[in-house]
Amino acid sequence: MRTDRKQFALPPGILLAGAVALSAIFLCLMFDLGGGALAIAANSLLIGLMVRHMQGEPQRILMQVRSRTSALQDIAYRDSLTGLPNRRFFIWYLEQNLSMRMQNRRRGSRVNRVVLFDLNGFKAVNDTYGHEAGDELLKFIAVTLTAYLPSDALLARLGGDEFVVLVRDSHGGRKTREVEATIRKAAETVFVFDGQDISVSASVGVSSPATVRSTAEQLLRESDQRMYADKIARKKKRGEAIPVEVEEPVTSSGKGTLNERRRIRARLMLSASNR
Repeated sequence: MRTDRKQFALPPGILLAGAVALSAIFLCLMFDLGGGALAIAANSLLIGLMVRHMQGEPQRILMQVRSRTSALQDIAYRDSLTGLPNRRFFIWYLEQNLSMRMQNRRRGSRVNRVVLFDLNGFKAVNDTYGHEAGDELLKFIAVTLTAYLPSDALLARLGGDEFVVLVRDSHGGRKTREVEATIRKAAETVFVFDGQDISVSASVGVSSPATVRSTAEQLLRESDQRMYADKIARKKKRGEAIPVEVEEPVTSSGKGTLNERRRIRARLMLSASNR
């Protein structure tokens, strides 16, 4: 098992005091052994070496700070379970892309599309096989989609069983439709855990910037609404009962709907677990 060893480094002040003391002792010894000239020459060499070491100390400290800062940033922007970028990183990355949207549009370039999805029946997996099975399922989905999504698509985990993909697509949306099909196929792929075949499905919602002022949060909210519309449509297609709250329309502004959507999500999960 690999263990990380912390490097021990003395503060510069202690190093300076030690250098002075060592230099004094060394000077006395040289006087006894070889006289004043040899003592001065040897002492000068020792002091030079110590000064050189101390001059390099700030650079070593700077490298340690950079290394630790990079590690902290990786923790802050990466999902610990799947290793994917997390919600914080995705929003930052999407905002950066949105800021360049007009310039790219003038060049006839691609459109940023947000593809949000979650796993139908995920709660039932946790309830039936345990949270370890649920965690392994999430990692399976992450690994599968990382392998099959386009290389320029960004896959992130928002939390729970919710994932999101940023797709750079043409205005026709062909690439986005292929990504959506890949997501559904990956979710429906049979996952084996402890000798048990586990199967779920995905509900998907897609959005793209409507104006130059569109924000990452607005796009996620719009994708969230369309994802649950897809979830409702699929439940109706299977002839399953839909909670009354689910059929209530969601306002286009999205204001005041967060708690409602959470309540709807809980009811849908409960319904899915009773299938």
